Amino acid sequence: VRSELVFRRVKNIVRNKKSWSGTMTSLISVINESLTIEEKRNMPKSPAALRMVVNKVVNRLRNRGISVKFGRTTDHTRTRFVRFAR
Repeated sequence: VRSELVFRRVKNIVRNKKSWSGTMTSLISVINESLTIEEKRNMPKSPAALRMVVNKVVNRLRNRGISVKFGRTTDHTRTRFVRFAR
C-alpha cells in the first residue's frame, strides 16, 4: 500500500513539474500536501523509511520513463538528495 501510494504521488509530481529535486524530508512534505487524512496514515513517517519505499518503486518509475538519481551535495554538509526527471 505504501509503495503504491509513493509511486503514484512521485509520478504525479514529475508529470506536473517535469523534474523535482530535494531531500527525502522535503519529498515527504510535497507528497503530504496532496494526501487525504487516511492516506497520510499510510505514508512513511521518517526520511529513512521513505527512502526504503522509493527504493522499492525505483524500477517501476524508470519503466515509466522517469529518471531517478540519488546523490549528495558537494558542500561540507554532504546532504543526501533525490532527483526525479522525465
